[in-house]
Amino acid sequence: MNIEDEFLKEVIPDKQRSNRKKSLNSKKKGGRGERECKDIFNNRFKNIAIFSRTPGSGNYVGGANAYKAKNLSEEQLQMMTSDLFCNNAKFKFSIEHKFYANLDFYDLFNKSSNLFKWYEQSETDARLLKKFPMLIVKTNQHKRIVFVKLEHASKSLKPVFVHEGRCCYWLEDLLTLPDEYFFN
Repeated sequence: MNIEDEFLKEVIPDKQRSNRKKSLNSKKKGGRGERECKDIFNNRFKNIAIFSRTPGSGNYVGGANAYKAKNLSEEQLQMMTSDLFCNNAKFKFSIEHKFYANLDFYDLFNKSSNLFKWYEQSETDARLLKKFPMLIVKTNQHKRIVFVKLEHASKSLKPVFVHEGRCCYWLEDLLTLPDEYFFN
């Protein structure tokens, strides 16, 4: 038992303590998810490219801050948009990564859900970079899924499902595709 648990056992009665949830800093969780994703991409493309987290997770020009992009050089734009960037300019995708506790099935039908906001954010970032949008979603105790627009989908890999003009794949399956799918 750690010090916090010992303290709580003395201060909070058992029945109240069992209902207490430890809060998790969502910013840290998102950063951890992006680092994991970066490592997955670096393992897959170790001989071709290096992936890094975008400083500030792309919040400087990402999403609603896209108007700031007009003052940046092409190199600055590459390093300050989306969540991960690739040192190889031939990489076709702009990667947006989300790590949430869960994703509700009904989010697929709710146009005001986070999922639709993430679609829009990934597309806005991709337009700035002149790349294809790729949205990767990780939820607790589940594998990563990835959404790519139908026109950028693989012809050789069957999606798990298609939603709102986007193919959804397991990330591990998508990464089995040949390098030509990812690079010009």
